[in-house]
Amino acid sequence: MGYMNKHLRRLKTLIFAGIIAIVWVGCSKPGTEIGELLYRKTKNPVYKQIEADSLHIAFQSYLADYAGTLKNPRYLNGFYASRNYEPILFNKFYNDSSLFYFVEYLERINEHGLAVKPYGVEALKKAINKLADKEAVSNVQTAYASIIKAEILFAEALTKYSFTLMYGQVNPQQSLPRYYIPIKRPDSLLFEQVLSTEKLRTYLDSLQPKDTLYKQMQIALQQQKKKNDVTLIANLERLRWKFEIDSSFLVYVNIPSYQLHVIQDKQYIDEMKVVVGKADGHETPMLSSRIHSVQVNPIWNIPSSIAKKEILVQAKADKFYLANHGIDVYYKGERVPNVDSIDWSGYDEAHLPYSFKQQPGNTNSLGLIKFLFKNGSSVYLHDTPAKSTFNRKMRAASHGCVRVEKPLALAYALFGEGDKYDLIKEEMESDHPIAKTIFLKPQAQVILDYMTCTLNQEGELAFYPDVYKLDSILYRKLK
Repeated sequence: MGYMNKHLRRLKTLIFAGIIAIVWVGCSKPGTEIGELLYRKTKNPVYKQIEADSLHIAFQSYLADYAGTLKNPRYLNGFYASRNYEPILFNKFYNDSSLFYFVEYLERINEHGLAVKPYGVEALKKAINKLADKEAVSNVQTAYASIIKAEILFAEALTKYSFTLMYGQVNPQQSLPRYYIPIKRPDSLLFEQVLSTEKLRTYLDSLQPKDTLYKQMQIALQQQKKKNDVTLIANLERLRWKFEIDSSFLVYVNIPSYQLHVIQDKQYIDEMKVVVGKADGHETPMLSSRIHSVQVNPIWNIPSSIAKKEILVQAKADKFYLANHGIDVYYKGERVPNVDSIDWSGYDEAHLPYSFKQQPGNTNSLGLIKFLFKNGSSVYLHDTPAKSTFNRKMRAASHGCVRVEKPLALAYALFGEGDKYDLIKEEMESDHPIAKTIFLKPQAQVILDYMTCTLNQEGELAFYPDVYKLDSILYRKLK
């Protein structure tokens, strides 16, 4: 029934459009901008018969009938409705060959690591060629349909191409696990701006990325280094994503390189090794936030999952493990005395009524300081007593938080000289550690990112292991 109703509505629309067109044939004179333009270019007399009002009615009907096949039907209809359903892109860009310049750009989109097919270049070329074919366009009804189809294909290809180069083809928040960086995405205003451009060649040239890393990855991709193709394609896409960056001060962590960089006024002022989350369900998330405080000599409220899978195992193996590592045991919120006397053999992961807190000290897994910022994954930057891990090449070894190699240096970069930094240093060196929170003002942006290809100090491409296998996921989404 729904199928029949849909086609009845379409039939009514076409009949109505036909009646209106017949009325206008009797009282309107042929002659339109697009008709004159196509006649000059093709010498096809059919285009001399085009009437503005009939074209507008046919255009409106086309958008209504084929809305389900269009990528952005609401935006397209709004744009063309505000312009009386005129084929404005062809009016502006067919005569000066800008349209063909755009087609050339589309055919070279693989230079950006993108597949040509999703951008409709073959369909657009076919529609353009049909306009010049006198046998294919042999009557005015065919002329209307051909002009409208070519215009819509042009509009859709131009907006998709523009949006991709400006903001990327893939929305990482919808496509990648644990990606929480707020990125910019196209909106109705941008849609309007793209289709309203007056100088298409200049506009297309301006879209091409100018970033040095992007250009070098494009060159490497063109050199057909097959072993790095996925890596290059995935990272070109990452560079197209846009998110807010505080260029005045930034703590930037690149997960695959296991490195933290402190950037001030776009200059690198410090760097250090980091340890990130294991690729076993403890992956460090990608996020952007602001460091608002540090806790010196932190207390670690041990997560239930770690307590069940790790602390319980250690306690069963060594009854003095908890005391030796400063770990207190709690039952229903009350601290349990004499934990050495607890028979842990009677408990398992499914039946563990206790919670655990590790007190400040040299054995605390968070080390002597942690750097706090709001996020939905309960992760932070922190010190660690396990310094030897920083000597490993593969440093995906934490439960999701980021361990920093030089925590005092990071504190100095954040706070600078003064009373707060002096207090941090003094408390970290104290023989009687007590947890203290020190607030940072102004707060500093921190980004946990994932780039498997960057530039090294010599300005050459450096590649890093895809520790979380995200390049492969992204590559499949792009293809």
